[in-house]
Amino acid sequence: MGRVALALTAVVLLATTACGERAEPTGTSARLYPVTVQSAERPLVVSGPAERIAVLDASAESLVRALGAGTRIVGPPPSGEIDFAALRRAKPDLIVAAEDTDERNLSRAVSLTHAGVYTAQGDSIRQVERAITELGLLTDRPVTARALVRKIEAQRRAVAARLVSVPRVKVFVDTGFFTTVSDQSLIGDLIREAHGENVGGESASAGPIEPADLLELDPDVYLATSDSMLTLADLRRNPKLRKLKAVRQKRFGTVDVTLLQAGPQIGQGLVQLARLLHPNAFR
Repeated sequence: MGRVALALTAVVLLATTACGERAEPTGTSARLYPVTVQSAERPLVVSGPAERIAVLDASAESLVRALGAGTRIVGPPPSGEIDFAALRRAKPDLIVAAEDTDERNLSRAVSLTHAGVYTAQGDSIRQVERAITELGLLTDRPVTARALVRKIEAQRRAVAARLVSVPRVKVFVDTGFFTTVSDQSLIGDLIREAHGENVGGESASAGPIEPADLLELDPDVYLATSDSMLTLADLRRNPKLRKLKAVRQKRFGTVDVTLLQAGPQIGQGLVQLARLLHPNAFR
């Protein structure tokens, strides 16, 4: 999915054009509601903060909890399948879903609960910041949301300062069984900010890359996500993969997969990725 154009500054909440109705409140007594946010293709209008929140995705749950609204989460925990019966019993007034949630399932959830739906997009750091900001408005936690965005932006600036004169390196990210990531993904966005060139590219498929094709790409750095259980020793045991430049030069690293998800920790994920790609810049 392509990146969403967004006029979000580094340290402020979304203004009227981004949220649809309201600018950032400037004091504890400022009136926030009603407010409109843009959820996927649909505007969501709320007259007050969400009190009963159902989350259908683990990353969405982490955002709600980071905002200090975790006690308002109701219903079944996020999983691969929606428990519609439990969701209906929970009586949420807001459903928070990921952008890849099946539309038919989401429509069914809405018809059962009559709740509003917010779709948290997360194909870039900017989209994560937007989700934090808008969920802050929906939960009456705009100040907390601003602090979270400021922290991410501070980490982005710190990485940019370290890498200002550092050339880009070619990197392959292995999420398991030689399956990689597209440029049009959150990890792809992180790689760009960390001065990396994702050899998976825009057309990275869901299936694995063959060792012969990987040899042609010949990345400078080989990264594996922590859930892949892959090690440098595994690569060196493969007669073809041991010829990779990254393997020969031991430019291999493991990145914590939880830091690469669309959550409030995404700035920390960027820092870790940048350190793995350019260790000398962080000494």
